[in-house]
Amino acid sequence: MFKTIFSRLMITTLITISLSFLAAGVLLYGFLVEYAISEKEKTLRHYAERIIEMEKYLVRNNNLINREIFKLNVEAYGEDSSSIIFIIDNSGEIMLVSLPQLRHLEGERIEPQLVESLREGKEIKIEGNLGNLLNETFLILGYPIKYNGRIIGSVILNTPLPELQRLSWEVYSLFLKAVGISAVIAVIFIYLMSRRISHPLRDIGRVARQIAGGNFKARVRTISNDEIGELGRTFNYMAEALNNLEQVRKNFIANVSHELRTPLTSVAGFVEGMMDGTIPADKQQHYLSIVKQEVVRLTKLVNDILDLAKVESGEAAINPRVFNISELIKKSTVKFENQVSSKNINLKIGLEDEDQPVLADPDAIERVITNLLDNAVKFTPEGGIINITAYRKDQSVYIRVEDNGEGIDKDDLPYIWERFFKTDKSRSKDKTGTGLGLAIVKNIVQRHNQNIWVESELNRGSVFIFTLEAYDGS
Repeated sequence: MFKTIFSRLMITTLITISLSFLAAGVLLYGFLVEYAISEKEKTLRHYAERIIEMEKYLVRNNNLINREIFKLNVEAYGEDSSSIIFIIDNSGEIMLVSLPQLRHLEGERIEPQLVESLREGKEIKIEGNLGNLLNETFLILGYPIKYNGRIIGSVILNTPLPELQRLSWEVYSLFLKAVGISAVIAVIFIYLMSRRISHPLRDIGRVARQIAGGNFKARVRTISNDEIGELGRTFNYMAEALNNLEQVRKNFIANVSHELRTPLTSVAGFVEGMMDGTIPADKQQHYLSIVKQEVVRLTKLVNDILDLAKVESGEAAINPRVFNISELIKKSTVKFENQVSSKNINLKIGLEDEDQPVLADPDAIERVITNLLDNAVKFTPEGGIINITAYRKDQSVYIRVEDNGEGIDKDDLPYIWERFFKTDKSRSKDKTGTGLGLAIVKNIVQRHNQNIWVESELNRGSVFIFTLEAYDGS
């Protein structure tokens, strides 16, 4: 019963509401009883004051007619106030009873303690039955009658407590009816709200199972703008990322398969040709050199895959230290002297400062510069120009590698950092590249918490720019 969020929300909320109504009901009932007694006491005090005034008048004008009028008024006051009124003397003897059915109590005496309190001029308020003179529990109010500075008697008004409780219960019953209606509305509202909360969560669970089963296109149907809706949108974002990751994985496998299959096919074909005599002995040396080139390419591909995996997993540790980036740039360009000379490329180095210290991993940054220069040399035509510059701006050093080669189509720009991506889809122009260089470059720069980007226009050349943290010696 309590295994689902829906049932827990329903039960918890219902229990909370029930306890709240119960507490409110108890407090309200107690308040109503107190209020009824207070209002009744005000009413009885009013009648008592009128009786006391009449008693004083009767003392001054004691005759048969006035006594009869006094008696009739006391009876009327008792009926109007739903109470039994006793007029007693100082000895506690009942002189007059407002209710004709209880006239037999006239001449009886009430409890001495009450009489003593009234004789001392104190008002009394108790619950009881006047020493069994009455057959049920009453709210008893007593007021002394003073005349010329002395106590000449008392008036006692007795109201049945069940009557007060009945009035309270009538009001309380209205409260219970209101509670009942509110409870029905609350249950409907809680049910709808619980469904609104639990349904998206069940939908998320359903989609999670589909994704776990390999359906990365499943999505949560989110319609609300609350935290549940935000959870659904975040889940969809995660699902989209997983879908993209799965696509990358498939592309990676396909690209690796292609990159491995092509040279392996060539190697196997040449070896088989030499073994079965298809390739004559005088040409075997030529084809062996091709086989060697393919093996070198395979070795480079495997090494690049391993390096990329290490960089992305964090196994290739970044060990920052202070070094001169200008010196590293000069050192990196020396490696390309033969390629630059063979293509008659004009390689220019522009350094703002010959001694520009930065905080980074020199080996990793050397690989970044080498990869960018390698790409620039490959795609710069005969007699082209390559510029590599370094300059400082604020707290960063900017390194630019610019060429006037064939450039990159704007549709390809967002994808050049992906594994195995090549702008030449046929791979005819760059047989030696693996398509992993820029992916490795971006990961290295990002692991330094720096930025790298490219600006390029087709047939106008490209410029790759990355930043490093400048070192000020502090």
